[in-house]
Amino acid sequence: MTAYFGLLDVAQPRPADTIVVSAASGAVGQLVGQIAKLAGCRAVAIAGDDRKLQWCREIGFDAGINYKKTADLAAAVKEACPKGVDIFFDNTAGPIHDAVMKNLNVGARVVICGRISLAAQTGKPDIGERFMGHLIVTRASIHGFLVFDWWHRREEALRRLATGTVTGKSNSKKMCSKASSGCPKRFCGYLKAKISASRS
Repeated sequence: MTAYFGLLDVAQPRPADTIVVSAASGAVGQLVGQIAKLAGCRAVAIAGDDRKLQWCREIGFDAGINYKKTADLAAAVKEACPKGVDIFFDNTAGPIHDAVMKNLNVGARVVICGRISLAAQTGKPDIGERFMGHLIVTRASIHGFLVFDWWHRREEALRRLATGTVTGKSNSKKMCSKASSGCPKRFCGYLKAKISASRS
């Protein structure tokens, strides 16, 4: 539901838009990319592992950026998005956010969905670059997003996602652990991109 409402209601994609998705191989990001493609957009994935980016390409993303292997992330975004960024679906915050913000088009829409790169800094300010001047020039909008604001429409989203009227035949990856005692280690391994996920 987060991908459904965050993209379709908040970002309002238009055909030929370029959308950048951070944490693109995650549960939300991979669905955002697939919905964006069905809306006629060009989708660019950002993730920290080549295997994750390969998966993103398999499910329809047009290009990918491994931020851990990129010396100049803003330049990498520019190269992957030669016509600029129309929609930024941000799940990470931090340096990735800063790099994409430098590449916004006029009228761009930024959806702030998560800040996983700053998860250990709960309650602390997100210190980084400031883009007020750039936002004025681009007339871009930034929208904080919580899916609970759309909870009254959850049946609509679940119905359309389940029947494929939004996503067609959607794909997703998940990880499984046979014993609950292994969950913390597996979860940390997932965040570090050191496990191979199984396809559902």
